[in-house]
Formats: sequence, C-alpha cells, structure tokens
Amino acid sequence: MQNSWWIYIVLIGLILVMLVLPMITNRKRTKEYNNMLDNIHVGDTIRTVGGIIGRITKINEKEGYKTIIIETGAKNAKTTMELDMASIYGVINSTKTATPKTEEKKEEVKAEETKVEEPKENQEVKEEVKEEKTEEKKSTAKKPANKTKKSK
Repeated sequence: MQNSWWIYIVLIGLILVMLVLPMITNRKRTKEYNNMLDNIHVGDTIRTVGGIIGRITKINEKEGYKTIIIETGAKNAKTTMELDMASIYGVINSTKTATPKTEEKKEEVKAEETKVEEPKENQEVKEEVKEEKTEEKKSTAKKPANKTKKSK
C-alpha cells in the first residue's frame, strides 16, 4: 500500500485532462461559430440547424436580439422565414468571401465538368474513319478518268 500513491496521481491527472480538454476544444468551436455569425451578410446562402437552406434577404436587430429573414424554395414557390441567428448551422456560399478570381475558377470548373469526354474506343474509331477517307481521296485522285468516245 505504501507504493500505490503514484496510481492516485495518475488517476487525478487523467480526470483533470478529461475535464480540461473538452473545455479548450469547446472554446475554440464557440469562437469560430461567433466569428461566422459576425461575418454573415445579406445574400449569403446558409443552412439552419433544422436543415433549411436559404438565402439571407435581411438582418434585423431589435433590442439586442438578432434575427434574419431568409428566402427559400423553388423559382416560383419562394417562401420567406424569420429565424433567430442562433438557428444558423453554417454558411454554404458567402457573397463577401468570394473574389472575382475564385468566381472565374468556379465557372471554369463547371464548364470542364459539363464537357463529356468520348471513350478512347470512339476516338480510335473516328481516327480510323478519317484515315480511310483520306486513303479513298488519294486513290481516286491517282486513277485516270475513263473517257470513252462513243461512235455512231
């Protein structure tokens, strides 16, 4: 029993680590979340805790209480909702963080994604057909024209 004091020290150390580590990570997460809320602007596309995705149309502040009005839905069936700022889960597309260069890159990527590449087999077949056509043209050019005179 005299040498078991180090076990108590290890247990106390583990308990302290288990209590302190979550506090540190939670502070970091809270700081990032508050930074995100501070940088939200009109026009940003957001996702709420409930899973609703919409575009912010207005930010209201009444008596220190912030709310947002979002627009969600299809083209002809748009719906507006007023939500608490705390209901925001994350920002999907931000209007302020996107630079013109990133916009151009996004458009280029979309254009490349829409291009449909033909399989190699189809490309090889097309090349063979082109070669055959050029060979036919060469062979018809070498043949003399057969002109026969008809006699009466």
